[in-house]
Amino acid sequence: MCAMANDVDVIYNADQTAVNYEYLPSKTLNPTKDNTVWVKCGGKTKERATAMLLADTTGKKHPLFLVMKSKKSKIKEVVQDNLTMRQGFGRQVWSAVEPLQERYGCRIFGNPTAWWNSGLSLAFLEYHFGRREGGLDKKVILLWDDFSAHFTDEVIAYAESI
Repeated sequence: MCAMANDVDVIYNADQTAVNYEYLPSKTLNPTKDNTVWVKCGGKTKERATAMLLADTTGKKHPLFLVMKSKKSKIKEVVQDNLTMRQGFGRQVWSAVEPLQERYGCRIFGNPTAWWNSGLSLAFLEYHFGRREGGLDKKVILLWDDFSAHFTDEVIAYAESI
């Protein structure tokens, strides 16, 4: 398949990666015969987020998508409000997250595991490709890994519609 022969305007490459912060490594590389020093860590050794990176063949880097851990409300109606109106965050946290998105030009979502899911795949496609420059008539190719949340029936149907 040749992009030029199929009138493809731009090729995009998206990849997600884990971001570990506040990380205390459990192993280090030391020279041979060094004394072993044991360090006891209390509680968690790392916090995790997921970052989805997107770039294209023109060299442009597109806004980052981040997924952070957030606690799920115990009230079903609040969970739905958080998902639909605040990208998975509660009211108080959203009041801090929303200005960060605007300031840094990124999208920040929250869920209990900080893992990517099909809902995030839909939001990613809608944000980056739903209103793309040059209109929906221009063909693009998105290179995405084979992670199952990228290829649910709902995600595929939306991708075909845009």
